[in-house]
Amino acid sequence: NNCEQDAVIISSINGFTSIYAATVIYSIIGFRATERFDSCIGGNILALVNAFDLPDGKVTETNYEQVLQELNNTNSELIQGLHLKTCNMDTFLSEGVEGTGLAFIVFTEAITKMPFAPLWAVLFFIMLFCLGLSSMFGNIEGVVVPLQHLKLFPKSWPKEAATGLTCLFCCLLGLIFVQGSGTYWLSLFDSYGGSISLLVVAFFEMFSVVYIYGIDRFNDDIKFMIGHKPNFFWQIMWRVISPAVMLFILLFFLVDKVSEELIYKSWNPESEIFPSLVENFYPSWIYVVIVLLAGIPSLFIPGAAIYKYLRMSKKSKSDLEVIHTSAM
Repeated sequence: NNCEQDAVIISSINGFTSIYAATVIYSIIGFRATERFDSCIGGNILALVNAFDLPDGKVTETNYEQVLQELNNTNSELIQGLHLKTCNMDTFLSEGVEGTGLAFIVFTEAITKMPFAPLWAVLFFIMLFCLGLSSMFGNIEGVVVPLQHLKLFPKSWPKEAATGLTCLFCCLLGLIFVQGSGTYWLSLFDSYGGSISLLVVAFFEMFSVVYIYGIDRFNDDIKFMIGHKPNFFWQIMWRVISPAVMLFILLFFLVDKVSEELIYKSWNPESEIFPSLVENFYPSWIYVVIVLLAGIPSLFIPGAAIYKYLRMSKKSKSDLEVIHTSAM
């Protein structure tokens, strides 16, 4: 199998997909924010025209700020009584553009303004369902296979039974996401469940192949597979650039997560800025959950390495004692 060619093709497809998806997503986000901004300004203009009995066309989006400033200087009390909305483009751009808000707020709002909106809505949510289903195939396989190799399931169990038990456990665990606080749990799992542990796994995997297994041995394996040694580009990327980039990303991410405040966003009908989201602090016991989510999976790699090293050292010492006893 030409793994070098596969790596180039897959990386190119991933890069093109990311650029294409980013173009579509940010176009929709910009369209939604612009439309909400224009609607906000239009509502304020209508309120000013009605309150001050101004002629139509006197206040436009172009001179809105200037007219508002002049009216505020002469009739500040009346302006305050109008309760004009704050129209900020940056606020509209940032509202609901991450996590579930992107799929279930931004995109759904954009779909309702398209021709044949019901058709696009059905296709969009079928796409989301298929995307989640296809992702779970790989995720479940990545859990079941290691559990079988570790012999945590009886050998007599067929793979279907092991997979079904794993899916049942994941289903029961996922019930916390459909509770009243499910959105906040989802945000917590999304922020700490996979990000830190995946970065740690990727860095140690790269470090182990390059500096422990040996890049020269790895090159020999690649040469055996494709018939030639990887060129200079792959060598410099594997030996220096990729480990350095991964280490930088990991350290920067850890520093950023440690220094940030643990907050979550929620809708509060009693808030003055409703329906905008308000920020709340997580309770102190949430640190225990973060350690369980991010700390323990990350510690398995160095922990297993130390265990194997001590075990091999003990075995080597025992072998030396046996050899020494035999020689006596």
